[in-house]
Amino acid sequence: MARELSDLQINKLSKLRLTTSKTDSPLSVQIKDLFHESSLQKYLKIVGSRIQAPNDKVTASLFVKRYAFLPVIYLYAMLEWNVKLSISYENVSMETDDNATLWLPSFRLANLKTETFKEDRDNWRKNCLESLFKEHLLPLIDCLARTTKVSKLILWENIAVYIYWLYETVLVEESTEEAIKNRAKEDFQFLVFQASGDLFGEDLKNPLTRYYNERIYIEEFGKEVRPRKTCCLSYLTTNKQRCQTCPHVCKSGN
Repeated sequence: MARELSDLQINKLSKLRLTTSKTDSPLSVQIKDLFHESSLQKYLKIVGSRIQAPNDKVTASLFVKRYAFLPVIYLYAMLEWNVKLSISYENVSMETDDNATLWLPSFRLANLKTETFKEDRDNWRKNCLESLFKEHLLPLIDCLARTTKVSKLILWENIAVYIYWLYETVLVEESTEEAIKNRAKEDFQFLVFQASGDLFGEDLKNPLTRYYNERIYIEEFGKEVRPRKTCCLSYLTTNKQRCQTCPHVCKSGN
Protein backbone atom coordinates (compact mmCIF):
# COMPACT_ATOMS: atom_id res chain seq x y z
CA MET A 1 0.00 0.00 0.00
CA ALA A 2 1.39 3.41 -0.97
CA ARG A 3 0.59 6.60 0.90
CA GLU A 4 2.26 9.92 1.56
CA LEU A 5 3.96 10.81 4.82
CA SER A 6 1.54 12.55 7.16
CA ASP A 7 2.19 16.01 8.62
CA LEU A 8 2.88 14.38 11.97
CA GLN A 9 5.45 12.02 10.42
CA ILE A 10 7.10 14.87 8.52
CA ASN A 11 7.32 16.87 11.73
CA LYS A 12 9.00 13.96 13.53
CA LEU A 13 11.47 13.41 10.70
CA SER A 14 12.24 17.13 10.51
CA LYS A 15 14.08 16.68 13.83
CA LEU A 16 16.37 14.33 11.91
CA ARG A 17 16.86 16.89 9.10
CA LEU A 18 14.04 16.11 6.72
CA THR A 19 12.71 19.25 5.06
CA THR A 20 9.97 20.10 2.58
CA SER A 21 11.56 23.43 1.64
CA LYS A 22 13.72 24.03 -1.39
CA THR A 23 16.57 26.53 -1.14
CA ASP A 24 18.68 28.38 -3.70
CA SER A 25 21.96 27.98 -1.85
CA PRO A 26 25.00 26.94 -3.92
CA LEU A 27 25.39 24.21 -1.28
CA SER A 28 22.00 22.73 -2.14
CA VAL A 29 22.14 19.94 -4.69
CA GLN A 30 20.13 17.17 -6.30
CA ILE A 31 21.89 13.91 -5.54
CA LYS A 32 21.57 12.65 -9.11
CA ASP A 33 23.87 15.48 -10.21
CA LEU A 34 26.72 14.25 -8.02
CA PHE A 35 27.30 11.30 -10.33
CA HIS A 36 28.67 13.59 -13.03
CA GLU A 37 32.36 13.90 -12.18
CA SER A 38 32.66 17.55 -13.15
CA SER A 39 29.55 18.45 -11.13
CA LEU A 40 30.78 16.49 -8.13
CA GLN A 41 34.20 18.15 -8.22
CA LYS A 42 32.59 21.57 -8.48
CA TYR A 43 30.26 20.83 -5.59
CA LEU A 44 33.06 19.51 -3.39
CA LYS A 45 35.01 22.72 -4.01
CA ILE A 46 32.01 24.76 -2.80
CA VAL A 47 31.58 22.57 0.28
CA GLY A 48 35.31 22.58 0.95
CA SER A 49 35.37 26.36 0.90
CA ARG A 50 32.41 26.48 3.30
CA ILE A 51 34.01 24.17 5.88
CA GLN A 52 37.57 25.30 5.07
CA ALA A 53 38.81 21.83 4.23
CA PRO A 54 42.39 21.58 2.96
CA ASN A 55 41.58 19.06 0.22
CA ASP A 56 38.82 17.01 -1.41
CA LYS A 57 39.52 13.94 0.74
CA VAL A 58 38.59 15.84 3.88
CA THR A 59 35.61 17.42 2.15
CA ALA A 60 34.30 14.03 1.00
CA SER A 61 34.55 12.63 4.52
CA LEU A 62 32.68 15.54 6.08
CA PHE A 63 30.12 15.42 3.28
CA VAL A 64 29.34 11.80 4.14
CA LYS A 65 29.10 12.64 7.85
CA ARG A 66 26.35 15.09 6.92
CA TYR A 67 24.85 12.64 4.41
CA ALA A 68 24.55 9.99 7.15
CA PHE A 69 21.32 11.67 8.24
CA LEU A 70 19.57 10.36 5.13
CA PRO A 71 19.93 6.71 6.26
CA VAL A 72 18.94 7.86 9.76
CA ILE A 73 15.71 9.35 8.36
CA TYR A 74 15.09 6.27 6.23
CA LEU A 75 15.68 3.75 9.03
CA TYR A 76 13.64 5.75 11.53
CA ALA A 77 10.63 5.66 9.19
CA MET A 78 11.16 1.97 8.49
CA LEU A 79 11.18 1.14 12.17
CA GLU A 80 8.66 3.59 13.61
CA TRP A 81 5.92 3.26 10.98
CA ASN A 82 6.92 0.25 8.87
CA VAL A 83 7.20 2.40 5.76
CA LYS A 84 9.81 2.54 3.03
CA LEU A 85 10.74 6.00 1.77
CA SER A 86 11.58 6.66 -1.86
CA ILE A 87 15.30 7.47 -1.98
CA SER A 88 16.09 7.23 -5.65
CA TYR A 89 18.77 9.74 -6.59
CA GLU A 90 16.21 11.65 -8.64
CA ASN A 91 13.98 12.02 -5.58
CA VAL A 92 16.57 13.25 -3.06
CA SER A 93 18.17 16.65 -2.68
CA MET A 94 20.25 18.31 0.02
CA GLU A 95 19.07 21.75 1.09
CA THR A 96 21.24 24.29 2.90
CA ASP A 97 20.41 27.35 4.97
CA ASP A 98 23.14 29.84 4.12
CA ASN A 99 22.39 31.83 7.28
CA ALA A 100 23.32 28.94 9.57
CA THR A 101 26.70 29.09 11.29
CA LEU A 102 27.47 25.43 10.69
CA TRP A 103 26.92 23.53 7.47
CA LEU A 104 24.16 21.12 8.49
CA PRO A 105 22.12 20.39 5.35
CA SER A 106 18.63 18.92 5.40
CA PHE A 107 17.16 16.36 3.01
CA ARG A 108 14.16 16.96 0.77
CA LEU A 109 12.21 14.18 -0.91
CA ALA A 110 10.36 15.46 -3.96
CA ASN A 111 7.99 12.50 -3.71
CA LEU A 112 6.83 11.78 -0.15
CA LYS A 113 5.00 8.58 -1.02
CA THR A 114 5.91 5.50 0.99
CA GLU A 115 5.54 1.74 0.67
CA THR A 116 4.23 -0.41 3.52
CA PHE A 117 4.97 -4.10 3.90
CA LYS A 118 2.06 -6.49 3.42
CA GLU A 119 2.95 -9.83 4.96
CA ASP A 120 6.52 -10.92 5.63
CA ARG A 121 8.35 -8.10 7.43
CA ASP A 122 11.69 -9.92 7.46
CA ASN A 123 11.83 -10.10 3.66
CA TRP A 124 10.48 -6.57 3.39
CA ARG A 125 13.19 -5.37 5.78
CA LYS A 126 15.90 -7.01 3.66
CA ASN A 127 14.49 -5.29 0.60
CA CYS A 128 14.49 -1.93 2.40
CA LEU A 129 18.07 -2.36 3.58
CA GLU A 130 19.33 -3.41 0.17
CA SER A 131 17.67 -0.34 -1.37
CA LEU A 132 19.41 1.87 1.19
CA PHE A 133 22.89 0.37 1.37
CA LYS A 134 23.56 -1.49 -1.86
CA GLU A 135 21.55 0.62 -4.29
CA HIS A 136 21.88 4.09 -2.76
CA LEU A 137 24.87 4.46 -0.43
CA LEU A 138 27.36 2.10 -2.09
CA PRO A 139 27.39 3.81 -5.53
CA LEU A 140 27.67 7.23 -3.90
CA ILE A 141 30.56 6.12 -1.68
CA ASP A 142 32.28 4.47 -4.65
CA CYS A 143 31.90 7.68 -6.66
CA LEU A 144 33.32 9.87 -3.88
CA ALA A 145 36.23 7.50 -3.24
CA ARG A 146 37.05 7.23 -6.94
CA THR A 147 36.98 11.02 -7.40
CA THR A 148 38.79 12.11 -4.23
CA LYS A 149 40.83 8.99 -3.32
CA VAL A 150 39.42 9.11 0.22
CA SER A 151 39.28 5.74 1.97
CA LYS A 152 35.94 3.95 1.72
CA LEU A 153 36.56 2.67 5.24
CA ILE A 154 36.29 6.22 6.57
CA LEU A 155 33.10 6.90 4.62
CA TRP A 156 31.37 3.72 5.76
CA GLU A 157 32.26 4.35 9.38
CA ASN A 158 30.94 7.91 9.09
CA ILE A 159 27.58 6.36 8.27
CA ALA A 160 27.81 3.51 10.78
CA VAL A 161 28.29 5.75 13.83
CA TYR A 162 25.07 7.64 13.12
CA ILE A 163 23.14 4.43 12.68
CA TYR A 164 24.36 3.24 16.08
CA TRP A 165 23.30 6.61 17.50
CA LEU A 166 19.83 6.25 16.01
CA TYR A 167 19.14 2.85 17.53
CA GLU A 168 21.00 3.27 20.81
CA THR A 169 20.04 6.85 21.64
CA VAL A 170 17.24 8.41 19.59
CA LEU A 171 14.92 5.41 19.55
CA VAL A 172 15.65 4.49 23.16
CA GLU A 173 14.74 8.00 24.32
CA GLU A 174 11.69 8.46 22.07
CA SER A 175 9.98 5.07 21.80
CA THR A 176 7.22 4.48 24.32
CA GLU A 177 5.41 1.58 22.68
CA GLU A 178 6.72 -1.83 23.67
CA ALA A 179 6.16 -3.21 20.16
CA ILE A 180 8.38 -0.51 18.65
CA LYS A 181 11.07 -1.06 21.27
CA ASN A 182 11.11 -4.76 20.50
CA ARG A 183 11.19 -4.08 16.77
CA ALA A 184 14.11 -1.69 17.29
CA LYS A 185 16.07 -4.38 19.12
CA GLU A 186 15.34 -6.93 16.40
CA ASP A 187 16.24 -4.56 13.58
CA PHE A 188 19.47 -3.45 15.28
CA GLN A 189 20.48 -7.04 16.00
CA PHE A 190 19.86 -7.96 12.37
CA LEU A 191 21.60 -4.88 10.96
CA VAL A 192 24.76 -5.13 13.03
CA PHE A 193 25.20 -8.84 13.71
CA GLN A 194 23.21 -10.87 11.20
CA ALA A 195 22.88 -9.03 7.88
CA SER A 196 25.16 -10.47 5.21
CA GLY A 197 27.45 -8.40 3.05
CA ASP A 198 25.11 -8.98 0.10
CA LEU A 199 22.77 -6.30 1.46
CA PHE A 200 25.60 -3.77 1.34
CA GLY A 201 27.17 -4.69 -1.96
CA GLU A 202 28.98 -7.43 -3.80
CA ASP A 203 32.07 -8.72 -1.95
CA LEU A 204 31.47 -6.19 0.81
CA LYS A 205 31.57 -7.14 4.47
CA ASN A 206 28.84 -5.76 6.70
CA PRO A 207 30.31 -2.35 7.65
CA LEU A 208 28.02 -2.05 10.66
CA THR A 209 29.61 -5.17 12.12
CA ARG A 210 33.14 -4.04 11.21
CA TYR A 211 32.91 -0.80 13.19
CA TYR A 212 30.90 -1.94 16.20
CA ASN A 213 33.52 -1.59 18.94
CA GLU A 214 32.87 -2.04 22.63
CA ARG A 215 32.46 1.17 24.59
CA ILE A 216 35.33 2.29 26.80
CA TYR A 217 35.45 4.86 29.61
CA ILE A 218 37.40 8.03 28.79
CA GLU A 219 38.33 9.87 31.97
CA GLU A 220 38.81 13.18 30.15
CA PHE A 221 35.15 13.14 29.07
CA GLY A 222 33.80 11.40 32.15
CA LYS A 223 31.79 8.94 30.10
CA GLU A 224 31.90 5.83 27.96
CA VAL A 225 32.32 6.18 24.20
CA ARG A 226 32.58 3.75 21.32
CA PRO A 227 35.98 4.48 19.74
CA ARG A 228 36.12 4.74 15.98
CA LYS A 229 38.53 2.65 13.96
CA THR A 230 39.16 5.41 11.45
CA CYS A 231 39.59 9.17 11.79
CA CYS A 232 36.93 11.24 10.01
CA LEU A 233 39.48 14.07 9.42
CA SER A 234 37.18 16.76 10.83
CA TYR A 235 40.07 18.20 12.87
CA LEU A 236 41.54 19.40 9.57
CA THR A 237 38.59 21.76 8.93
CA THR A 238 37.43 24.92 10.74
CA ASN A 239 36.57 22.65 13.68
CA LYS A 240 40.28 22.09 14.47
CA GLN A 241 39.32 19.51 17.12
CA ARG A 242 39.22 15.75 17.12
CA CYS A 243 35.92 13.99 17.86
CA GLN A 244 35.47 12.40 21.28
CA THR A 245 35.31 9.00 19.54
CA CYS A 246 38.43 9.60 17.44
CA PRO A 247 40.79 6.59 17.61
CA HIS A 248 43.69 8.94 18.43
CA VAL A 249 41.81 10.50 21.35
CA CYS A 250 40.52 7.20 22.70
CA LYS A 251 43.93 5.55 22.44
CA SER A 252 45.58 8.30 24.45
CA GLY A 253 42.71 8.56 26.91
CA ASN A 254 42.28 4.85 27.61
